[in-house]
Amino acid sequence: MVAESQQVVESALLNKAVNALLKYHQTKASSEKKSLLLGDEQAIHVQFNLVRIPEKTSLSSKPIRIEVPHSLHKLNSVEDDDEDNDKLEEAEVCIIVKDSSKEWVQTLISQFPKEMSYIKKVLSLTSLRKKYSQYQDRRTLCNTYSLFLVDDSILPMVGKLLGKSFFMKKKQPVPVKLSRKESLPFAIEKCIKSTFMTIGAGTCLSVR
Repeated sequence: MVAESQQVVESALLNKAVNALLKYHQTKASSEKKSLLLGDEQAIHVQFNLVRIPEKTSLSSKPIRIEVPHSLHKLNSVEDDDEDNDKLEEAEVCIIVKDSSKEWVQTLISQFPKEMSYIKKVLSLTSLRKKYSQYQDRRTLCNTYSLFLVDDSILPMVGKLLGKSFFMKKKQPVPVKLSRKESLPFAIEKCIKSTFMTIGAGTCLSVR
C-alpha cells in the first residue's frame, strides 16, 4: 500500500495469493504425512513496506488493534462442535493492574467466565516490580503467556519495568481501560478477537 496515492491491493489478487499459500501449506503437510491437528496450523503474516520510516515506534506508542473476521485464538463464545475453532490455540492472557484493582478484576473473572476466563494471571504492579526484577524472570514471564494486557493508566511504568525483551518479541502489553468495570469483559473479548500491529524502527511491518 502506498500512502501518497492511496493505492490498495486488489481483492482478487490478494485472494489468489492467499489461496496459493494455503495450497502450498496443504501440499507440504500431506507430503510429510502430517494430519492437521491442534498446533499444526502455521500462522500467516502480512508484510507491509512503508514509504518512510515511522516517526514513532511501538516503544513509545501502544500496539494498534486490528479487528479480523476470524479470531487467531479459540473463542469461548463459539459452539463446541465448531471444528475450526477447536483447531485454534487457546489464549493465555496476563493482565497487569494497579494493586488496588487486582481483587475486583479477579472477581470479574468469576462473574464473566465467557469473556474473561482467557485471563490466566492478574499481576499487580508491586508484584511485577518485586518478582520480575531480574532479566531471566521477565523472559520467563514473556514466554508463559500469549498476550499481555495492562491498565492504560500505568502503561508508561509497566513498559519500563518489562524491558526490551517484550518489545523484541512483539509482546508489549496492550492497554485497556479499567475505569469502567462493566466494560472490561467486553474489552478483553475484543482483544482476543483481534490481531495487533507494532510499529518498528524500520520501513517493514509484519502483521499476524
